[in-house]
Amino acid sequence: MSLYQEIRPTTFEDIVGNSAVVGALVAMLKQSKEHRPHAILLKGPTGCGKTTIGRILSREFGALSDSIFELNAANTNGIGTVRGIAENAPLIGFGGGAKVYIFDECHEFSGKAQECLLKVIEDNPPHCYFIFCTTDAESLIPTLRNRCAEYTVSLLQKEEIREVLTRACIKKRWIITLGIIEALVQTNDGSPRAALVALEKVAEMTNLDDAVELIVNGTEQEKTIFDLFNLISMGPAARRKKWKTIITTFDAINEDSERIRFSLMTFLYNKLKKYDNVEDALDVTHLLKIFSNSTFYGKKSLMGALIARACFETWKE
Repeated sequence: MSLYQEIRPTTFEDIVGNSAVVGALVAMLKQSKEHRPHAILLKGPTGCGKTTIGRILSREFGALSDSIFELNAANTNGIGTVRGIAENAPLIGFGGGAKVYIFDECHEFSGKAQECLLKVIEDNPPHCYFIFCTTDAESLIPTLRNRCAEYTVSLLQKEEIREVLTRACIKKRWIITLGIIEALVQTNDGSPRAALVALEKVAEMTNLDDAVELIVNGTEQEKTIFDLFNLISMGPAARRKKWKTIITTFDAINEDSERIRFSLMTFLYNKLKKYDNVEDALDVTHLLKIFSNSTFYGKKSLMGALIARACFETWKE
């Protein structure tokens, strides 16, 4: 279990920062069940604590662990998933308590899936709650968004990141120099998750210069993965010319191939959203099609075959 998962807050009192949102949610929980919103939208940047707040809310609503269902819409975004939820939502939660569905990256749901969710919310059973977490609330259909109580979760201030790191060090009994803590604070963009991931990397380091280098640049493995993604996305002509470099770069990565595939697809999709040129968009769409093959189950040689295919095959062929 990673550090940020290990020390994830479990109560509102444990949360650092976002005091206005926390206060509003605590006040909402004091309302009677009949007057509480049953559809809640938590929006904000990645790594700011939306899912953590969703889990705390779930427990405050009275749902036991077996009645809290967390789905990542980036992986399960189809109409079939939502129809299954619609069928099961009326069933009482485990132990007769509440039932909560948490949708991470809910903006990834297809339009039809969002419309189906809208019907579920409108016929919402009193014991059932829906928590939507998103980094892109504008992508939700207005009718769905308008039926949610909306809360904005923000990135943390530097002093709040410092508190998150200090609490983690105390809990883990780590002795880390103030210089390294300050380097972590100053290079962080306000994400408590990112801060804790970086802290875990340097927890056993004592040399400030080495720690700062690792914090700023990441590990060699991370840089190599990023290099691979950039090489693959640079266009069909360049990929053909540099195919040996691309395959050699992939061979140098000692990482789960299935994780690389998912990360690469996310990288490519984010590239696609930024393109205005149709030729570039078609190329990236073709790459997404190649790497959407889910039958390889992490085998490096077969992932390498997909990469080789990406080097030589273009959307025009």
